[in-house]
Amino acid sequence: MATDLRLARLSGFFGFFRGGFMPLGLFALVAVGVHAAADVVDDRLLTLVDGLDAWADGLLASREATAAWVDRVGPLQRTLIARALALSWELAVDVLVVLPQLGYGEQDETERRYSLVKETWRTLLGRLNRTPTPMRLVRPLVTAVFAAGGAYAVARLVESTLFVALETDVAPPAVAEVVARGLGWLALVLVTGRLGWRAVLRALEHADAACEARVKRAKSPWPVGLWGSVLSLPLAVALTLEAQSLLALVR
Repeated sequence: MATDLRLARLSGFFGFFRGGFMPLGLFALVAVGVHAAADVVDDRLLTLVDGLDAWADGLLASREATAAWVDRVGPLQRTLIARALALSWELAVDVLVVLPQLGYGEQDETERRYSLVKETWRTLLGRLNRTPTPMRLVRPLVTAVFAAGGAYAVARLVESTLFVALETDVAPPAVAEVVARGLGWLALVLVTGRLGWRAVLRALEHADAACEARVKRAKSPWPVGLWGSVLSLPLAVALTLEAQSLLALVR
């Protein structure tokens, strides 16, 4: 009896730990992907800021009264402006798209037995098929891209860390490279398999709940989550294009 009680307590502890760890893991994974996307657009924003500054300098130089203002914004200031824009963009997407990942929850045995509380993939996809609102369409897609980017970042970190550790004291560079790359791919598969699909499910679940709440108030669900979709979609596209470029280099 005492052994059963200890096992029950231990099981409860690990269940509680999993209940807190999983939402944090999903949040961190998608947030890392958003950060990777923000790094991609950082250079594009700098190019945009440079172009706007050149246009403004030409406009100011055309008049004697404003000619003294030409070149007031130098390369350092332009870089800071571009980084501030990228950071603001990233934080906005974190709040609007990534933060709902903390609401992820799993069914316990009783809920699975009686099919209570939680939505299923079939239910969510059925409502998506009947009412394909922008939020229902965009949020799972961008979350999948960000989750893949986050998993790739984790895999690269594992690979580089292991390569340095193995090459230093354990194995020659050729062997260290093979082992580190193999374990990096393993990390990619494990992170995607354990967290990636759950992040997409949570994004679809959150989008569905937001749209259904709007429908219950007899309002159109189409404007729901518009800002989050508008801000996150360009980042997801930029990250996808960057991934395609990396794959082309590998080939």
